[in-house]
Amino acid sequence: MDMEALSADDYESVHRASRGLAARYGMVTLNAMMEAWEALVEDTEEGFDAAELIWEYADRLRCRCWIAEAWPVFTDRIRAARQAELDALDARFQLATVPLNGQPDDARWHSRRPWLIEGKALLELPRS
Repeated sequence: MDMEALSADDYESVHRASRGLAARYGMVTLNAMMEAWEALVEDTEEGFDAAELIWEYADRLRCRCWIAEAWPVFTDRIRAARQAELDALDARFQLATVPLNGQPDDARWHSRRPWLIEGKALLELPRS
């Protein structure tokens, strides 16, 4: 993202989103949440241990929920600067996951789970 092209309004939109969501997510930044989403996508592609899946995966999805809630608050310029990156991460996540039972195949991140799971849960959570 070309930071020099951003205006004070652009930066303020990011700060406004961060402040508005701080009660639920803590005070975080767009860059931090995008990095957290990328890390979760990478981990999802590599696979989860069954124990990690239960305790860690759902909590880590909060970064993508934050992005979704913050996105409308950002200026058009911020969204345009980050859209391709977000779309690419979302596409990778889609490929590394399967829908939860009863969800459509195009379900969003909160309705999907990793398809690569090691341990006992592999038998309980078939890959569609």
